[in-house]
Amino acid sequence: MFERLRQLTRPGVRTQLTLWYTLVSAGLILIFGIAFYTSSDQLQTRSFDTILQLRAQQVAEGVTVHNGEMTVDDVVNELPELDANAALIDTSASDSQVLDSSSHKDKGKASNLNVPYPDRSIMVRIFDTRGKVIYSTASFSKIPVPPDSIRQPLKGHPWPGTVTSPMQSIRLYSTILTDRRHIVGVVQVGQSLAKLNASLQSILAGLLIATPFVLLLSAFGSYWLAGRAFKPIHRLAHTAREIGAKDLSQRVPVPQPQDEVRDLSIIFNQMIERLEKAFAQQHRFVADASHELRTPVSVIRSMTELAISQPSNAEDNLLVLREVNAESERLGRLISDLFALARADEGQVKLDCEPVSLDLLAADVVSSLESLADEREVTLHADDLNPATVLGDAARLIQIIMGLVDNALTYTNAGGSVALSVKSSASYACLIVRDTGIGIAKSDIDHIFERFYRADPARSKAVGGSGLGLSIVNWLVQAHGGTISVESEPGKGSTFTVKFPLAPQKPLR
Repeated sequence: MFERLRQLTRPGVRTQLTLWYTLVSAGLILIFGIAFYTSSDQLQTRSFDTILQLRAQQVAEGVTVHNGEMTVDDVVNELPELDANAALIDTSASDSQVLDSSSHKDKGKASNLNVPYPDRSIMVRIFDTRGKVIYSTASFSKIPVPPDSIRQPLKGHPWPGTVTSPMQSIRLYSTILTDRRHIVGVVQVGQSLAKLNASLQSILAGLLIATPFVLLLSAFGSYWLAGRAFKPIHRLAHTAREIGAKDLSQRVPVPQPQDEVRDLSIIFNQMIERLEKAFAQQHRFVADASHELRTPVSVIRSMTELAISQPSNAEDNLLVLREVNAESERLGRLISDLFALARADEGQVKLDCEPVSLDLLAADVVSSLESLADEREVTLHADDLNPATVLGDAARLIQIIMGLVDNALTYTNAGGSVALSVKSSASYACLIVRDTGIGIAKSDIDHIFERFYRADPARSKAVGGSGLGLSIVNWLVQAHGGTISVESEPGKGSTFTVKFPLAPQKPLR
């Protein structure tokens, strides 16, 4: 029940394709969004670092150290982005007071460091070689100092990094401060990441807002495209529904574009054509089988009814019994042949394959059927029997040879001949049965291996043929991995050629 419910609730192929396409689109959008967001973050961070590096170099070049005293040139004071919410402070003082223009005369170490700057975002602080803050912008005083931001520059490695304060995140860049000969300190500049974070938040918000609309558009677009792609399939299904077992003459239209739908249409038409032929063959087989079975039964019934209804002597009764016996034998052969073909169709017949000398089997068949050939006044002889070993079932191979020879004797007039030969090549053995009989019309050659088919119905019935002999021969040849072909000319005779794969040779020891 649950399986049935699952099948009922399972979406159609069009819906499944839409869902898969939407999921793939969502995955691609996610990958693109992550890549775009990450690349934007990295690009802007590198831009930040480049600006901070430039400003740090400008500050380092604008600081002069002479006899232990630092002075800042006007070029530093004029940095366009320098943060000056407060003036630079002298942190060497015990109270870390702000140095302004009224006090810088009394603080020689802070000469030119007390000039107020416009309200900008770049923050600056200077450390000595011991990591002590010497000077700092006011807004920089509460920003923690990462130990590596001092250690790495003193080792000769500029240091970029990010620190987080209670209010915001700050991007830092540290480089060395020299007096042209020695390292005397570290210059560190910083800038708030608020604008960067706001920009990234805007990008993220844009992606989050755009994604549902893109997915919705993708779903509608994929559903529409899937519908257009399945239109030929729907037409194919509609035509297939109209084709019934009683009318297999219809064919689905084959579209012009060279695509999968065209291939499917061609394959479907080929399948319908094979089904039409199979149904026609089955219908003919059933009709012929019914007719063939009805004929001997009717003969037996009529003969027995005649014997019962009319008084007769012993000679007449013997004649009736002989006729009944002949028809019974014919009926038995027919039933046996039908049973053999039915087992073959179901794959129930197994071959006991072993290396067999095909030429010796052919010679035995010639010896066995010489008396039958003499009765029909037909010359049967072995023309050329070359040694050839094949892998097969000896009994079934004899059945093949006898079936072909018997067919040749049946359709060869008195005074004619039937020749049997075996030839061998590098990869296969050829069994050839050649007769000088009535021949086969070209229109009949393609049908002679069909069940109950007779090129000359009157002649085959006269000799008790069932129309199944060549069908059984063809099946046995295919079961041995061989092929059978026919060449014939009406009035001159026919040649049946059977090719069997040679048995593999045993390796020499």
